[in-house]
Amino acid sequence: MGGGKETPRQKMIGMMYLVLTALLALNVSKEIIRAFVTINDKLESSGNVIEKSSTAKYLELQSKRLALVSTKGDTKNVDFWISKTDQLSKRTSQIVHYILNESNEMIKEAEGGKDWVETKDENGFITELKPLLDISAMDNYDIPTNRFIGGNSEQPIAAGLAIRDSIHTYRNYVIELMASYKEGTKEWTFTAPDKDEDLDASLATANPKDTSVLKQLYEALTLPVNIEVKEAGQVKSMPWPSVMFDHAPIVAACAMMTSLKVDVLNGESLAADFMSSKVNAPPFNFNKIEPLAFARAGYINAGDSLDLSVMIAAYDSTETPKIKYGINADTLPENWKEVTGKINLPGDSPGEYNVKGQIGVKGRSGLEWKNWNFRYTVGKPSGAVSLPEMNVLYRGYENKVVGAVSGYAGYNLSMSNGSISKGSEFWIAKPSSGREATISISGVAEDGSSANVGQFKFRVQNLPAPSVYLGALEDGEEAPAGTIRAQTRLFAKYPPEIPLNATFSLVSWEVSVAGAPRPEKGTGQNLSSKALSLIKQAQRGATITFMTIVRGPDGKNRKKSAAFKVK
Repeated sequence: MGGGKETPRQKMIGMMYLVLTALLALNVSKEIIRAFVTINDKLESSGNVIEKSSTAKYLELQSKRLALVSTKGDTKNVDFWISKTDQLSKRTSQIVHYILNESNEMIKEAEGGKDWVETKDENGFITELKPLLDISAMDNYDIPTNRFIGGNSEQPIAAGLAIRDSIHTYRNYVIELMASYKEGTKEWTFTAPDKDEDLDASLATANPKDTSVLKQLYEALTLPVNIEVKEAGQVKSMPWPSVMFDHAPIVAACAMMTSLKVDVLNGESLAADFMSSKVNAPPFNFNKIEPLAFARAGYINAGDSLDLSVMIAAYDSTETPKIKYGINADTLPENWKEVTGKINLPGDSPGEYNVKGQIGVKGRSGLEWKNWNFRYTVGKPSGAVSLPEMNVLYRGYENKVVGAVSGYAGYNLSMSNGSISKGSEFWIAKPSSGREATISISGVAEDGSSANVGQFKFRVQNLPAPSVYLGALEDGEEAPAGTIRAQTRLFAKYPPEIPLNATFSLVSWEVSVAGAPRPEKGTGQNLSSKALSLIKQAQRGATITFMTIVRGPDGKNRKKSAAFKVK
């Protein structure tokens, strides 16, 4: 392991961190505030790549253990380091939860208590937040300032200082986890120093071969106490939390939290790689032999053909295995054909096909034959017409969905970024918070077998705002005074041109009449006697205006105005 050198990805993350830090000191415009969303998304993407790297190292240790088990080797050392990776993974999940929860609490305060958590793991730790782009108050800088700094930027409050302390606590835990182990008769240890300048002295008890990587991780996860900034042309030393969060827009503060999460994930990856390197055993890629028959699809149209690959799950690519097989009536062993490598399956006529056979595997006693089975369906070609620009699913709404397949007795639907269930007449799709969802359709044969026959992408949007009606009168309509005075209730619903069957309720309303002294307010859909009296004062040519708050089936409150003119 090369100590001290940064990978190109680490350099990129570091550059993003510097840019983010510099932007936080500016009185930024709306465009730059939105740019923080882009920065956050790029950091999230980098974090996902780093997470995959850590997972690969964890799996590498498990494969090394399998190699030792298969060769009847001693697993004591690998079990020791696997135990440490378990602790590393759990501790990383805890600190990532802490970081994401701080962002979630900021956003909740800005969004009126609306939780911003997208996913949690099996232990209840937050793993992902909803997109920052959906935050309505993304330029709010009072919340980060009050939450982490307080009234004096030179003396930030405990919550701001706790962020830096938590990163350092994680850093110390991970390095002590890495450095503390026995090697032969020698026992190596490490105790984190109270001061950063005492790091070299603390490393004296660690294995000299480890010090470069331990020092690299320590420095990567060390945040400064103070940062020098320019203020009115003068260089000033300010506490780290103040530089990061004082008057920072909420999306910038969240992006800073994401950069800390990426630092933590990078530290985890470095530690996981270190731990895997402590086990001297070749990775073991399989632990048993399994016959495997696979093709690009289990469904083809009449007149097409299908290439079926049959091989063993752990195989030697320099040798082509021998295969025996038969289709439908020819599946009796005495009718089998013998080939090598691939089988070209016919698709001359529609129907269900069952292919059975054996594959020859070299064993200790010579060639051993192992059974395999594969089913596929040939269907008649069919077509469909759709409007791609109209493919929309609405959040918080029971979207009705109907599928169609040919060559199958029935079908099933599944959905990404949401849920879909079968109702009495339609399938009901309920998308989540993402911007896109995919509905997949699988044809189901009479014997219960199925094959995927299509995937369809839909844009996900919030429900459109409804129109407000005064009785039977639509927003913007003109009517005689008598007709208007006869209306006593407000309604919120979609006009005929929006074919959605969504129910809205009136939360509150305020009515004003041009020329009248003051408006009247109320709740629910019924107008109060005072409001009706106010409407009666409207003269010919006057405009009656309603300001309402409407709640939809998705639980969202919408502000909606409506105006009616007296003829």
